[in-house]
Amino acid sequence: MTAESPVPEAEAARPVRELLAHKPYWVWTLIVQLVNAPALMAAMAFAGLTAAGTGSAKDGGVMVASLILADVASSGLIGKVADRTPGRTVPVASAALAALGLASVAPAAAVDAPLPVLCVLCAVAGIGLGGLTGLTRTLLSSAVPERLLERALAVNATVMELLVVGAPLIAGAALLVFGWTGGVLAMAAGCAVLALLLAFSRGASRPARERAAEGAEGEDEALDEPREPLWNLGFIAWVAVGVAFGHTLGAIETAALPLAQAVGSGTFGAGTIIAVLAGSSVLAGVGYTALADRLPGGSAVRAGTLLAVVAVAVVGVGQADGWPALTLVVIAAGLCTAPLNAIRSYAVERTIPEHRRSEGFGWLYTTGACGFAVSGLGLTVLPLGVALTAPAVSCLVAVGLLVASGVRHRRAA
Repeated sequence: MTAESPVPEAEAARPVRELLAHKPYWVWTLIVQLVNAPALMAAMAFAGLTAAGTGSAKDGGVMVASLILADVASSGLIGKVADRTPGRTVPVASAALAALGLASVAPAAAVDAPLPVLCVLCAVAGIGLGGLTGLTRTLLSSAVPERLLERALAVNATVMELLVVGAPLIAGAALLVFGWTGGVLAMAAGCAVLALLLAFSRGASRPARERAAEGAEGEDEALDEPREPLWNLGFIAWVAVGVAFGHTLGAIETAALPLAQAVGSGTFGAGTIIAVLAGSSVLAGVGYTALADRLPGGSAVRAGTLLAVVAVAVVGVGQADGWPALTLVVIAAGLCTAPLNAIRSYAVERTIPEHRRSEGFGWLYTTGACGFAVSGLGLTVLPLGVALTAPAVSCLVAVGLLVASGVRHRRAA
C-alpha cells in the first residue's frame, strides 16, 4: 500500500485483520520477545548451570540478580545515548554485547571460574540488554501505521504473557537436550539472532528525525526553542502507573506460594495462581485488541479505571479465604494486566519529547521493574496481608497523578 492510495474501506473496517497481516509488525514483535526472553529464561538457565558447575543452584540466583540489576540500572542511560546516536549502532552493539556476555558464561563455568567472575559476565550481558526495551519500543511507530498503534501494543502485551510461560520452558528444554550449559547457550543464541535482526531487518530501522535544511529560514528559531522536558507531569503520572503496575503484578506473583499455602495447597497451587493470572491477561489482551476503539474514555480514564479494579483485586487476594474467592480476584487482576500495559505504552509516547523516546521508555521499564522489586521486598519484611495492601496505595497514588496531569492539561489548553 502506497502513501498516495487511500486505505480501502473494507481494510479500514478490519484493523485487527490488517494488523495480523502486517509483516513489519511481526518482525518488531519478534525483536521485542528476543529482548525480553533472556531475563525470563535466566532463573532456569543459571540454576541448571550452577547446579552442575558449582554444586549449588542458589548461585544461579546471584547470577540472575547480576543480570537483572545491570539491565535495569543501564536502561535509561543507554536510551539517552541511543537518542543522540543515529542509525543502528547502539541497538546492534547492545545486542552483540549481551550475546558475547552470555556466551562467555558457559566456558567460564566449564573451567570452574569463581562465582564473582560469572556474575561480572552476567552483568556485562545485562548492560547489553539494558536500554533495548526502550530502544525497540521506539521502532514501533515506524513499523505500523498510527491507526494500528494501540492494537499493536495490545497484541504484543498478549504475546508477552505467553512468553512469560514459554521462556522458562525453552530454557528447561535446552538443558535437557544440550546439557548443563544448554540454557545459557540458548540465551546467547537468542541475543545473536536479535543482533542480526537489528542490523539487517527493515522493521528495526528507526525513523529519521526531521531537520531543517542548512541555512533554511526558521532554523535559528527552531534552535532557540526551549526543549520540552522529559520529566513533565504527564510522564511522571505514567511512570507512577508503571510502578503501580509492577508493584501489583509482582505482589501477586511473588506471593503465589504463601497464598496457595494459606488455602491448603502448595507448589502446584502457586503454579495455578500464576497460570490463572497469565491466562486471564491473555484473554483481556485479545479482547482489548478487538475493542480498543469502541471503548469509552481516553487513556487516562481507562488506566485509572483499571488501576482502581487492580487495587481492589490485590487487597482481595490477601483477604481471600478459599480457592473460589482467590481465583475470582486473581482473574479480576489478570483481566486488567494486558490492557493496562498497552494503554500505558500508548499514552507515554504522547507525553515525552520525540527526540528522547528511547530514554523515556527506558526509564519506564526501569521504574516498572523497581515496582516489581518493591513487591518482593515488601513480602520479605511485612505480613502477607499488609504486603498485598501496599500495591493498592501505589495504584491510588498513580490515579491521583493521572487526575492532576489531566487537570493541568485542560487548564493549559
